[in-house]
Amino acid sequence: MVCTLFFILVIKAGTTICAARTGFDVAAANNLAQAKASLDQGQYANAEKQLHKYLSDHPLDAEAKYLLAFVLFRENKPADSLKEYTEAARQRAPHAADLKTVALDYVLLDDYADANHWIHSSLSIDANDADAWYEEGRIEYTLNYFEPALEAFQRALQLDPASAKAENNLGLTFEGLNRVDDAISAYRKAVAMQAASNHPSEQPLLNLARVLIDRNQLDECQQLLQQAQQIAPHDWKILAQFGRLYTEKGDLSAARNVLEQAVTIEPQRGALHFQLGQVYKKSGEFEKAKTEFATTEKLMGTTSSSTSPK
Repeated sequence: MVCTLFFILVIKAGTTICAARTGFDVAAANNLAQAKASLDQGQYANAEKQLHKYLSDHPLDAEAKYLLAFVLFRENKPADSLKEYTEAARQRAPHAADLKTVALDYVLLDDYADANHWIHSSLSIDANDADAWYEEGRIEYTLNYFEPALEAFQRALQLDPASAKAENNLGLTFEGLNRVDDAISAYRKAVAMQAASNHPSEQPLLNLARVLIDRNQLDECQQLLQQAQQIAPHDWKILAQFGRLYTEKGDLSAARNVLEQAVTIEPQRGALHFQLGQVYKKSGEFEKAKTEFATTEKLMGTTSSSTSPK
């Protein structure tokens, strides 16, 4: 309607201004459409570039600013993302989804207190967002607030009963509360839930194996760890649990092999060097053990009589 009116005025004036204006709007709309398409395709750098171009001509478009803030979050630029969210909020009050991403920006900044505040703000607007409850559970768990984390993961599962990741994190929370039997049940359920998934996670398999090794229930652990390794073949945490399993079974050669792989993948992890040192020590390779314990002390900044081979 505006353009039609403008076009009538242009005709009377004997100019082609409306055509130029229409072309400008089409180009701007194309930039915005391309930005959204790039975002959908995971091409975040392209999306950012196209949004900056669009906003240079449309600085008051709040939706585009919110979109840019989200793109910056996906690019792992939390400080820049928060700056854009602040600017966008001056033009339009944030929605629940916006505040959820603000919370996740603070997670990326390791500021879990602020993350907790903003995820609660998001849920105060939309309490039916299963993913927001999951993220709140992760934040509460990281803060060692296990009871609120438990409630959050349970709420997430009420809203999305098929969420294997929420069930797995429920298991972690049960462990935090020293409810190990409940944790094992949750991990088993998470493993079953993702059995038909095209993109399963290694985490519930790894967590179940880890707890069973803790309990010296070793029979099914190797199969669980093998399944986890098929999903994440270079995960040092899986190799570390293989090391524990083989050590418990008395197969020190196999334990040494997987732990040497683990420290190659994650050489700055002091606990891995300590674990490998213990295996060397049990195998009678005292010089190698001494080297690993020295590396442990260097990385962890601690000394312990238990690191000295006898």
